[in-house]
Amino acid sequence: MNFGNTLTRLGLLRFSVALIWLVLLFWLAFVGFNLPPIIWWVLAGYIPLIALPFWQASRRMGQDALLLNIVAETQLMTALLFFSGGATNPVISYFLVLMVVSAYSLNRYRALIVAGTLILDYSVLTQWYTPLAMGMDGKGSLFDWHLGGMWLTFVLSTLIIAAFLPALVRDRQRHVVEIQALRERQLKNEQLIGIATLAAGTAHEMGTPLMTLDMLLDEATEHEVSDEDITVMRQQVERCRHSLQQLAMAGRQSNAHSEHDAEEWLLRQLHRWRLSKPHALWDELDCKATALIPASPLLDQALLNLLDNAAEAGQRPVQLRSRATSDFWELDIIQPDPEAASHISEEAVFASQKEHGMGIGLYLSNASIEQFGGSIHLKALNSGGSLSHLKLPIVTRRVNV
Repeated sequence: MNFGNTLTRLGLLRFSVALIWLVLLFWLAFVGFNLPPIIWWVLAGYIPLIALPFWQASRRMGQDALLLNIVAETQLMTALLFFSGGATNPVISYFLVLMVVSAYSLNRYRALIVAGTLILDYSVLTQWYTPLAMGMDGKGSLFDWHLGGMWLTFVLSTLIIAAFLPALVRDRQRHVVEIQALRERQLKNEQLIGIATLAAGTAHEMGTPLMTLDMLLDEATEHEVSDEDITVMRQQVERCRHSLQQLAMAGRQSNAHSEHDAEEWLLRQLHRWRLSKPHALWDELDCKATALIPASPLLDQALLNLLDNAAEAGQRPVQLRSRATSDFWELDIIQPDPEAASHISEEAVFASQKEHGMGIGLYLSNASIEQFGGSIHLKALNSGGSLSHLKLPIVTRRVNV
């Protein structure tokens, strides 16, 4: 909600109420009621109170500013009512207008503060107040004053609600529309990140066959191309075509979320990793934790990026260890090489300092995993190795019978 607009409207509302109080007090004095002189000084307190919400609106203050405004006006109204009949003054019904504005504009905690303040002030005014007394030359009666005050309060409350609440409703509707637009933009950004993740992974997978093709073409410029070389080039082209087909298929299925077994998923991705990196080595220290986790091509590519990062950080085989808690399936990807820690920065969640790259794959992997409620944390070990900690939420724990 735009509290600047709400504060501005509250200032205009307060100006109208001050004018009505001024007219009312002049009318009471005109018909012969004895008013204490201090009530005019109390009414003058509306002057800074009228300026306060306009000043706060210019500084873009929030709910606390609105709460301060309403509580301050409540106390000023209580003082005016104290010197003009207390709870017998029909204008006390204006408290309900302040309560309506508070309930619609403030959260529950702040609205309860206003409600408690109004109840306390109303209760005090039923016991302690200065009664209105008619002078000797009075032209009316207390009953006439009560009827007139009730009519004035009804008209005032009706006009205020008719003018103030529709504006609040429009602000609330505009706020809802802005939130919906923000969610749509966020969804589009997530889809773009997913596409970028898949594209980055496909480009990485195509790197090996393209490098092979480049080497064969270099040899072809110096020597005659053999049938064996042509066969190899065709195989590499087919691998590139297959990777692009997988990218297209994964892009269509990126939002089709399902579940699968974590252990089986890990084995499938390790097999896929072996195809893209024939010389990749790993040790499965403990990867028997069974649990159902979200399934998505985005998570597949994120895991491959983590494995690539660990393999490129050192010369030793990557160590894998998984476990399942009550809420998450966790995987540790360890590179025990003493020089691996120099490739990461503990200050960033998904930092990477590769010699020929900026770690965009890790950045995209982290964004993809966060979409599913998971997280990635990179850590330098005391031994000099590196640890990539992957955590994914468990959909349903599997019970072995």
